[in-house]
Amino acid sequence: MKSSPLFEKNLNALKMPLYVSLLSKLKRMKESKKFEPLLDLDPLNLNILEMKTKKKLYKNPLEELENFLAHINQNFITHPVLFFYGVGNGYLYKILLQNKNFKRIIVFEKELELLFLALNLADFTQELLSGRLVLLLSAEFSPSLSNVIFKSNELKLLLRSYYLHLHCDFYARYHKDILRINTINKNSIITSSLHQGNDPKDALQGIAQFTENLPKMLIRPSFDELLTKRKGKVQTAIIVSTGPSLTKQLPLLKKYSKKASIFCLDASYPILAKHKIKPDYVLSLERIRATSDFFDNDFGSFDDDILFILLTLTHPASLEFLERNKRKYMLVPRSLPFSVDVRPKGFGELSGMSVAHMSFQLAMYLEHKNIILIGQDLAFSQDGTSHSKGYSRGEEKSIQNLPRTKLKAYGGKGFVQTTEIWKLFKEIFDNLVQSAPKDIKIYNATEGGARIEGTIEKPFKELCQNLLTKEVKKPLTKLKAYPKRKQNELMLYSYKKIKTHIRQSETIIKECKKVGKQISTLTQANKQKYSLDTIFHSIDKLKDRLGTSKYNFLNEILGPSVFHNENSFAPLFLQNVENESEKQNKLVAWIYSSEALIDEIHNLVLLQNETLKKTIVPLRDLLEKRGVI
Repeated sequence: MKSSPLFEKNLNALKMPLYVSLLSKLKRMKESKKFEPLLDLDPLNLNILEMKTKKKLYKNPLEELENFLAHINQNFITHPVLFFYGVGNGYLYKILLQNKNFKRIIVFEKELELLFLALNLADFTQELLSGRLVLLLSAEFSPSLSNVIFKSNELKLLLRSYYLHLHCDFYARYHKDILRINTINKNSIITSSLHQGNDPKDALQGIAQFTENLPKMLIRPSFDELLTKRKGKVQTAIIVSTGPSLTKQLPLLKKYSKKASIFCLDASYPILAKHKIKPDYVLSLERIRATSDFFDNDFGSFDDDILFILLTLTHPASLEFLERNKRKYMLVPRSLPFSVDVRPKGFGELSGMSVAHMSFQLAMYLEHKNIILIGQDLAFSQDGTSHSKGYSRGEEKSIQNLPRTKLKAYGGKGFVQTTEIWKLFKEIFDNLVQSAPKDIKIYNATEGGARIEGTIEKPFKELCQNLLTKEVKKPLTKLKAYPKRKQNELMLYSYKKIKTHIRQSETIIKECKKVGKQISTLTQANKQKYSLDTIFHSIDKLKDRLGTSKYNFLNEILGPSVFHNENSFAPLFLQNVENESEKQNKLVAWIYSSEALIDEIHNLVLLQNETLKKTIVPLRDLLEKRGVI
């Protein structure tokens, strides 16, 4: 079959950046040679023949289409997103998308020619332009794309609904490809769940410490100042982690340390100090008190010209230790809803599940053309150790006792033992590497541990000899804080933001009380003042309000509870109803299921408000001291 005007029309609808590669491949196709459509008087009865094997996609196209539609309508009619493997003749999706309940249908296809045929047989322009139909060539599907899909509004609270439907029996031959896609998607679901966090107490601790540390962030150099003064000034960055393999790399690192920017993790800092290897940056990400111990030391003049970069939510003890020894530091907000909303422009944001991810992100922001990873094992060594020699905490039992799994080893030969959390960190690195600008070369010179996909594996010695040929002018350019008047302006901005959020939270607290009282009348005999529909709409209105951008600042404290509760409601939400009685029963079950969540939202928002009223005091005191308020 040759390309038709309909095909050109469909191609013009592939406008999203997602389709750049696929569109390029399809434009080069003039006809199908591997597959041939078998036309029928009824277009829905169209079959497709594989020329080489003489096998047909369907045994009976029309009958299989009707059976599949009935199966979907009976079991998946309430699912907003459907996943399919195989495009077939395309008519199944054309019919399904007539139902507005289906917000999006995502189709994976291994054979480019079958996508070519489907786009010649049916008009998908509106479905493609609206994004309700997503066509993916399976060879191009990646973890980073999967992560984007499972963060979408339609799916983020319905992760348990994921199911990959097989278009027809013909596609069973691609079982390895199907398994790969399922594995990628299930890993994305796990990652998405972990990103939401499990404990609102952690979120509250971060918010409290961010607010308490805010004045110290605003009177120190900003993130924009760092980028303005140092971006693009050094070609190569070396990120020093604390894996078992670090020990063997230290002599070379010491020899070449003046020829690159050295990014050092907080846990690596005492190790480098012991070996007199001065880093340019020491980064820290955690909010817990235990991390502060990495700074509870005095290395004297060794710390001169080192810039300590910590997330603003760090434990105050970390700042006490840094200030005690007059170390230069700056604070950067973590890319979390509350801090991003409250911090003024210019102070940026950093993120990452680990401080190594955070370091990698910063190295890219500073536009290093080469990034070298060392000590990034993400696995136990052959003798079972988890960290480099000199690691201040030794061999932590909590890590040694974790359940173990396997990852492909550095170099691609064999496997290494790791933990689930290190495996997750490795997968995040895979995504970071894949999404990095193409002009940045990322080298893994760990020479041990797990393979990080997409990195160039080279011996550290070879990289030092080839890349590190000139000394970098050190110390690096000094940074300055904003003038005092500008600091006052920024502090007042953040202060007003927090005060506004406290008032907005009072509205949510009152709304939760109101909805809670409505729900409580359902269990009180002869006191049911509100209809089920009224209560349902009150709950819905509250959730809609929390979903608006105005209340983004609450997502951090409410995120874990709402995410995990709503996901547990998913089976109920997706339950199909066939009559009024079933509808009423589902409505009652939904209201009762929401009762505990409404109560938890009330308590968490109240707790955050009380915390903010206390932790805003240092900021208020400094503003009063400076005569700003």
